[in-house]
Amino acid sequence: MRSPLFLFVVVLLLFFQSCRKKDAPLPTPTPTPPGCGSLVSPASGSFVTTTSITLSWSSVTLASTYDVMLGTTATNAVAVATGVAGTSHTITIAPTPNVTYFWYVIPRNSTGAATGCSAAARSFTFISIQLPPSLGYYVVGYFPSYRALADVPDVKFKMTNVVVYAFYQVNSTGSLTPPSSNTASLSAVAAKARANNARIFLGINDGSSNGTTNFKNMASTPTGRTNFIRDVMTVVRTQQLDGVDMDWEFPSTSDGTDVTFTALMKELADSLHRDARYYLSCAITAGKYAGGYRDAIRNELFSVVDFFNIMAYDDFSTTVPYRHHSDFALAQTCLQYWITTRGMPAAKAVLGVPAYGRPSGITQSNTVLSYRNILSQGGNAQLDSAVVSAGSFSNYTIYYNGQYTVKRKAKLAKDIAGGVMFWEKWQDAPDANSLLKAACDTVGRTY
Repeated sequence: MRSPLFLFVVVLLLFFQSCRKKDAPLPTPTPTPPGCGSLVSPASGSFVTTTSITLSWSSVTLASTYDVMLGTTATNAVAVATGVAGTSHTITIAPTPNVTYFWYVIPRNSTGAATGCSAAARSFTFISIQLPPSLGYYVVGYFPSYRALADVPDVKFKMTNVVVYAFYQVNSTGSLTPPSSNTASLSAVAAKARANNARIFLGINDGSSNGTTNFKNMASTPTGRTNFIRDVMTVVRTQQLDGVDMDWEFPSTSDGTDVTFTALMKELADSLHRDARYYLSCAITAGKYAGGYRDAIRNELFSVVDFFNIMAYDDFSTTVPYRHHSDFALAQTCLQYWITTRGMPAAKAVLGVPAYGRPSGITQSNTVLSYRNILSQGGNAQLDSAVVSAGSFSNYTIYYNGQYTVKRKAKLAKDIAGGVMFWEKWQDAPDANSLLKAACDTVGRTY
């Protein structure tokens, strides 16, 4: 029989042995390399316009450093940085347009490196966005889709270096649609322009009844603008055009469309100006009157748009007689405002000239006549007014630009601006009385 003391000693020994086992250190785990992790930016398939690119990725558990891999394919990528402690690294690439780069990172620790990370490689493409070369003195002529192409002789196309097809339209869904009245197709007008050494632009306006709603709705969201620009670029590329003329008449500061118009023009310019390939022009208000329409054309667009077609006409009144809607003084006022007051580059200011007349002091319904029709009723090509009849009005005075005034405007634009624009080709006389001819002869443009 064991004594109580013996049993006490045994229990005490067992207790100390148990405590020693609990205090024993845990076995050291076998070290392992980290995994691959996720890439953050640039987004896969994105475009970059600078040569300094910051690559970033998510932090990886167990990783102590990262190797940054770059190449023109994922398989030929080489390390451009090793031992990067953070989760971003800035690289410098060559300024070669349209080169696509692939990149990824390899996390590391003291045990080794992650494997298989090239499978998660992302790509980005360097692109050059810059304005195409100026066409010099611009002579722009609009050609509406509803006019007969055969009515305008080839020489009228030779006289212009830019032809604007008017108009494709923004519809209620924000998409781009051809004109409903399509006497002359875009492809036919484009072919005639090219055959006569003129650039061909796609003119775009609003298809809504008030001429503003569809533009406003489309441009109000980034998605709407992106989808619209995609439509525009599809037409430009498939029809092999040279540019786009935006005729949003008119964005305004009163409803916030000055903001969305500016965003739309900048985003469209980025697409058109890739590799300096396509031109962007814009029809804008005359600028004579202060207000939301004039102020909606922000100065930041001056460096983005290739040239501006200043609509220096339609300054008419239904109550005040003897008022010319587009005299020489208006041309001076408009160019003075946009170039001197606002700082628009003179080479981008294109003076609008009407090839039609308006009366003053009477209701405008059915009283606007084309220059060619004014001449057919006895108007003088060297004067600026004539007595005509149209619609329900007989023997009223209509005011227009004859050759003398057009020559003065063309010289003014030559001296202080960038060119002239005519609305529109068909309305001009097809013979020696042509306003286009008067402008070209004045500035020495051969045709």
